[in-house]
Amino acid sequence: MQDTLVKNILKTYGLSTKQEKDDGFKWYFRARRDCRKLALNKGIRLRHAVGVVAAASPNLNWNKNVHTASQVIDGYQQGIEFEQIEGCMAYKANRFKGYKVMVALNRSDKIMKVLNGLKITAFFDNIMGGDSVTVDGHARNIAYNQRVGLKSNKANISKPEYRLIAQAYRDAAEILNIKACDLQAITWVAWRRIHGIK
Repeated sequence: MQDTLVKNILKTYGLSTKQEKDDGFKWYFRARRDCRKLALNKGIRLRHAVGVVAAASPNLNWNKNVHTASQVIDGYQQGIEFEQIEGCMAYKANRFKGYKVMVALNRSDKIMKVLNGLKITAFFDNIMGGDSVTVDGHARNIAYNQRVGLKSNKANISKPEYRLIAQAYRDAAEILNIKACDLQAITWVAWRRIHGIK
């Protein structure tokens, strides 16, 4: 099973263009830059901005993710109840996590403890420069070479499955001699083009 997952990840990497590789290698750097702008605009620390972005991230593309995080930060700063943020696309539980991130100490370990979930803590770590593996629905689909809807039951990833897929990305990255988070980003960029995902 593990060998098959590694082969599927390597296959998608092999289909990536030079531009997609470049975009993938820069993806988390650009995400951190966007979070830095958000932090400056809102007068908060970078870790807090990244934490709220990570908290708000499930089922949102990057642009919607940053916009939604901005709404959550505004709601917190204006004293609005997290359930009452108008037009906010983040799940209510994730808005609540965003509020909790805002009061957490400015330390990665404290913010990751608040975030708690495997995917969103990995996403936080990757944006901050760490080499966790963010296993979202796309990463899962790439590993299985099987496109399923991100909101379908098949896209739900258990903790053991998450760890299995994350290890497959690490193993494939070791073969390619690149960081696992960069491999995940490159294959995601390529997968979007291959399957016409906006």
